Amino acid sequence: MQVGKPSRTALATAHARAYHQIAPEPRVFTDPLAGPIMGLSPEELTAQTIAAAAGEDIAFHRVRRLFMASRSRFAEETVADAVAEGTRQVVILGAGLDTFAYRNPDPALRVFEVDHPATQAWKRQLLADAGITVPDSLT
Repeated sequence: MQVGKPSRTALATAHARAYHQIAPEPRVFTDPLAGPIMGLSPEELTAQTIAAAAGEDIAFHRVRRLFMASRSRFAEETVADAVAEGTRQVVILGAGLDTFAYRNPDPALRVFEVDHPATQAWKRQLLADAGITVPDSLT
C-alpha cells in the first residue's frame, strides 16, 4: 500500500471478478456490478487480461480468477446463511472494490465496508463514475 494511492491488490481482485463475468466458461459467481465499477467494456477487460497474461502461464491467471470468484461466492453464501439465522450486520474488511453492499438482497442487513482511506476514496469515485448508488444500508 502506497500513501495516497489505492490498493493494487484491490484493483487486481476487482479485475479478476469483472473478467470472470465475461469469461468463456461456466460462472461460479455472478456479479453484475463487477464490470461497471471498473469502468471497462468487455472488450477492454479481455484486452487487459490478455496483456497481463502475455509471456506468463495463462493457467495461472485462470486459476487465480476462479479462486477470486469462488472466494466471493463462498463469502456471500456464508452471509446469506447467517442472515437466515438472524444476523443483521456484516463487516467487509479490506473491501476494495467489492460490490456486495450494492447488490445486497436484504435491505435490513447493515453492511460496513472497511479499507484504507485512499482505496475508499478511489472506490467512491468509481461508483460515482459508474452511476452506482450507495445504499442506505451501507456504512
